[in-house]
Amino acid sequence: MSRYVVSLALVAALLWGQPPRYRELRRVIDRNTGFAHMTRGVNMYTLYALRSCVGERDIPVLRDMLRDKDRIKRMAVSSVLTDMGGEGERVVRARLAEVKDAAEKMMLEDALGDPARRDYRPILEYPLTAAGRARIRGCK
Repeated sequence: MSRYVVSLALVAALLWGQPPRYRELRRVIDRNTGFAHMTRGVNMYTLYALRSCVGERDIPVLRDMLRDKDRIKRMAVSSVLTDMGGEGERVVRARLAEVKDAAEKMMLEDALGDPARRDYRPILEYPLTAAGRARIRGCK
């Protein structure tokens, strides 16, 4: 019984040890994550929801989220940071310099390469129908 209580306390400390804004942005990603071929992934709704919730003042929280244990969250955050330009891109480049994992490096490089594409469209300029907008579950 004591192991159960200690485990529960550790989980609670980890979950509630994160700042409220971090938890809120995690929820936004989770509520807008897509599923295809029985696989969870980032889609335009995920990126639009997150990008519409964040601004320059959220960069420190997003920087911390680049180290989240969930790859989907890291992927969404890296795309949103590069979409923000300037400081957001610098944060992703700094993280890229730190990581050793090849898959993680590739994900960060992809995020950095997106804005350089000729056909790149900023996230908040995605063409969405009224039904598409209604589907997005953003910040409170």
